[in-house]
Amino acid sequence: MRSKELIKSIILYLLVLMSVVLTYMTWNFSPDLANVDQQDSSNKDAKANTIGKPLDQGMSKVVAPYQIIHSNGDDTEGMEATRSNVEETISPLKNQRVLHAEQMHSNHNLIIPDLSDEFLVLDFSYDMPLATYLGQALNIDAKVPNNFKFDRLLIDDNQDGKVKLYAVSKDRHNVVRMTTTAKISSFAKQMKEQQKSMKPYTEIITNKDTIDKATHIFAPKAPKGLKSYHTIYNRISVDTMNSILFNDSVVVRSTKSGTATYNNNTGVANYSEDNEKYRYTNLSEDEDRSTNMQDSIPSTYDYINNHGGFTDDYRLFSTDNKGGELTYQMFLNGRPTFNDDDLNNIKVSWSDKGVFSYARALLKSNVTIDSGEDEIDLPGAETVRSELANNPEIDFEEVTNMTIGYNMEHKDDGSDIEIQRNSEFKPQWYVEYKGEWHAYNDGGLE
Repeated sequence: MRSKELIKSIILYLLVLMSVVLTYMTWNFSPDLANVDQQDSSNKDAKANTIGKPLDQGMSKVVAPYQIIHSNGDDTEGMEATRSNVEETISPLKNQRVLHAEQMHSNHNLIIPDLSDEFLVLDFSYDMPLATYLGQALNIDAKVPNNFKFDRLLIDDNQDGKVKLYAVSKDRHNVVRMTTTAKISSFAKQMKEQQKSMKPYTEIITNKDTIDKATHIFAPKAPKGLKSYHTIYNRISVDTMNSILFNDSVVVRSTKSGTATYNNNTGVANYSEDNEKYRYTNLSEDEDRSTNMQDSIPSTYDYINNHGGFTDDYRLFSTDNKGGELTYQMFLNGRPTFNDDDLNNIKVSWSDKGVFSYARALLKSNVTIDSGEDEIDLPGAETVRSELANNPEIDFEEVTNMTIGYNMEHKDDGSDIEIQRNSEFKPQWYVEYKGEWHAYNDGGLE
């Protein structure tokens, strides 16, 4: 009996002791939030340092032609360069090799004697290093002349079942001929499908350098049934851009008349609330911006893509070989867009140590829909050519490209407390004249 009472007392004592210990631990518990804080901070930084999702298929989505042409004797067809069209066209070239390359020069009109009657044309709106395009956009193993730049690539049959390439310089006096390991049968299969989407194009001669079939200007013959589009935008946070471009030191802010200035000891940025434009300049770069496009094109592409900066269908559209600035321009349905206030492009330059300048509108498309307006027909290419050639204020020999693009008309719809940014995209002829693109209107250039 006594032993039973003793056991009960010991059990009771242990229960009381456990209760005291648990109470003490509860009162003195301090959770270790170091890992949680660090994880939250890491997630916030990761989110803050990206605008959108990086592209996952490489440079060929951004360094791409603006039109694709199929020339077969007297028949010429073409189509706008959508991302899918471009990818299908260049896929037989990817991961191949250039077996032999040679450069040819002509002081007069460039003639390629061995070019066949049927070939494909990829037209670019800028000249770029051939080695960069082959190596980084197409992943082609090639030894080509150093520093050679081109803006047109001809794809032809080498009569042995392989593809022969001709890279033509912008001045139409130089060409690099390349024999490759790519199979022409792969192109024939792709072209058979793509020809279903092609429409008649016209060959235009503007001067003595464009009189051969390899150097003609190609443009849509009779653009009809063109639609307009309406785009609604989301805003990109200024803090997000600052987190991308500035170092981790404190950023000092000052605001005046709707324009905010952000700076630290390495850079300065200006942002205008009125037009949503943001421009950053790196003050730590003592040297001038780079004019070497072999470095600048892949470096700026990687920099913008790593933080998801290609929020829409941006393409490299122009390269300033003297000033070093590159322009990535927004495309819509495979056609370039144009805006007088540069709200449709990203302008960036590079230096030996990194980004030198970076400018863009802090807008990205949320939704793009048919505007509901009636489809329109534009003047034919021959009409545009004739009216420009007969315009005494225009030196028609200085015309180097003609294409259909979209005029981006930016608007504000302030029906809500939060102003909704939106744009109308309307089809229009655009002409490259003396190195600059202009809208064609009623026989002249705007």
